[in-house]
Amino acid sequence: MKDLLSDVLGINGVNGVILFSGSGEILFDSFKGNRQDISQKFINWKKLIDVLGNAREADFVFRNGRIYLRQTNDGYLLTSMQLSASIAMVKLNCDILLPQLTTDKKNTGFKGFFKR
Repeated sequence: MKDLLSDVLGINGVNGVILFSGSGEILFDSFKGNRQDISQKFINWKKLIDVLGNAREADFVFRNGRIYLRQTNDGYLLTSMQLSASIAMVKLNCDILLPQLTTDKKNTGFKGFFKR
C-alpha cells in the first residue's frame, strides 16, 4: 500500500496520508518524520464521514496546514499537508491513484480467470 501512496507522500509539503473505510476503520496510515500514530489520536473518523454526506471531496484549510479528503469506492483518503503544498498536484495524484485503490469485484468466475 505504501508503494501506491508514495507519489502522494513524495509531494513537497505533504505530511502524511490516511486511508480508511466507509465505516471509519483505518486501513493504512503513513506520516513523514516523527508523526507516527497520529491517526489514532482522533478515533471518531465515522463522525467525519457522516458530516460529509455524499461529498466526493473536501478541502479544509487551517492556519497551520490543510487537509484534503477524497472519497474512494471503499472509503476515504485523507491527505495532511502544509499550506505551501500544491493542492493541484495532490488532487492529480489522487485522481491517478483512485482506480488502483478499488477492489475489483468484477473478476470472479470463469471470465475473471482469463483476465490479466
